[in-house]
Amino acid sequence: SSFGIEAWQRLRRSTAVVIGAGGTGSITIPMLARAGVGRIVIVDSDHITPSNLERTHASFPRHVEARTLKAELARDHVRAIDPDIEVIAYEGRLPQADIVAEVLRADVLVGCTDQHTSRLAVADMARRYLVPAIDCGGLIEGADGRVTGQIIQLVVFRPDDPCPVCRGMIDPVRVAQELMSDEERRAIRGRADEGAVPREAHEIPQIDTVGYITTVSGTLAAGYAIGWLTGRFDPPFERMQMNLI
Repeated sequence: SSFGIEAWQRLRRSTAVVIGAGGTGSITIPMLARAGVGRIVIVDSDHITPSNLERTHASFPRHVEARTLKAELARDHVRAIDPDIEVIAYEGRLPQADIVAEVLRADVLVGCTDQHTSRLAVADMARRYLVPAIDCGGLIEGADGRVTGQIIQLVVFRPDDPCPVCRGMIDPVRVAQELMSDEERRAIRGRADEGAVPREAHEIPQIDTVGYITTVSGTLAAGYAIGWLTGRFDPPFERMQMNLI
């Protein structure tokens, strides 16, 4: 390890829980593995789809055809890097009881999804169970056929940090959209007059991003997690945004 043998020993004894194994998570997870983290828990409920191939590390067309779970893909990636790492993949999401139990054993929690509900859950885990957490994400902004912003965001959630609602990071309509099932959404649309469908019943907007943005964001999150686990450095921010344009 670049930080010395004692730091490597700390990493080997550590447990990291990563929520999300898509664009950001699929690079955060192998970075933690290559650093020497001894136990990695991966949580994701989605399968690999064609659009994921652009930014999900270790994914190939065969994984789309096989409807491979993102968590299982990331698990196999870790095993290929270091078979001595204990790696567990969960198809699910917080706050499932078995996943919360894993958080209780964790030394660090990393949020790698674009969901507002997930960000709330990660912050809640940090506060309730005193597990330091870092949340990462990225997006592309544009207008008139030009890219106007390439945004990376990292947010730290320690037990005594403000929650994401207090920081103005949560859209309650987006939360309602994420919690609504497809059946509920269709039922509301069926009852609503033309043009009067409430916002929460609209489809969840797709966040525009590309692989180099998610890779940079996930790599930075892994780096700060490694700093925490080794005791070598702490994130010098509560919330950091970078516009690469």
